[in-house]
Amino acid sequence: MQTTTPTLNKSSLSRLKRQREMYQRYLPALEMKQRMLLMLQKQAQSRMHELREQREALQAEVGEELSMLADDMPLPQAPLQVSGVRVVEENLVGVTLPRLEGIDIERHAYGLLSQAHWMERLVERSETMLRLRIETQVMERRLALLDEASRTVTQRVNLFSKVMIPTVSHQIARIDLYLADQERAAVVRSKLAKQKHAAEGKR
Repeated sequence: MQTTTPTLNKSSLSRLKRQREMYQRYLPALEMKQRMLLMLQKQAQSRMHELREQREALQAEVGEELSMLADDMPLPQAPLQVSGVRVVEENLVGVTLPRLEGIDIERHAYGLLSQAHWMERLVERSETMLRLRIETQVMERRLALLDEASRTVTQRVNLFSKVMIPTVSHQIARIDLYLADQERAAVVRSKLAKQKHAAEGKR
C-alpha cells in the first residue's frame, strides 16, 4: 500500500489519530464477518461431505439390489424428468448465496418394464440420486461463493491489521517524537534566552 509522508505537526497528528480510530472500529466488524464466513464454509463443507457419502452409499445399494440382472442385459433408463429446480437467493453476512428450495421430478410410464419387480426400486433410487446430484451442484456453487468472499475478507483483515493500522501508528509515534523534541528544544531556547537576558541586565 502506497502511503504519503505526513506533515510533522499537531494537525497531522490529530488527523492520523482519527484515522486510526476509524480503522480500529472497522476491524472488529471485518473479523466478525470473517468468523461468520468460516462457520458458513464449514457448514457447506459438512453438507458436501454428507451428500458424497449418500451418493456412494446409494450406488453401492443399487449395485446390490440390481445384481439379479444379467451382465449382458443393459440397465434401462429410469423414466424420470426434472420439471423444475427452485433455487432462491439469501443474503448472509453481505454475501448472496444460492439455497435449494425444491426439486420437481416427473415420472413417466414404464412401458413393458413396468412388470419387472426391480423397476420400481430402480426408479426410486434413480430419483434419489438425481436429487442428490442437483443439491450437490447448488452446494458447490454456494461453497465457491463463500470461498471467494472469505478470501476477500481475509485480505481486508490483513490489510487493516498488518498494514494500515501499524503504518498509521508508526506515523503517529514519529510525529509525537518530533513534537516532543520540538517542545524540549523550545524550552531549552527559552532558558538560554532568559539566561542571556539576565546576563545582559547585570552589565
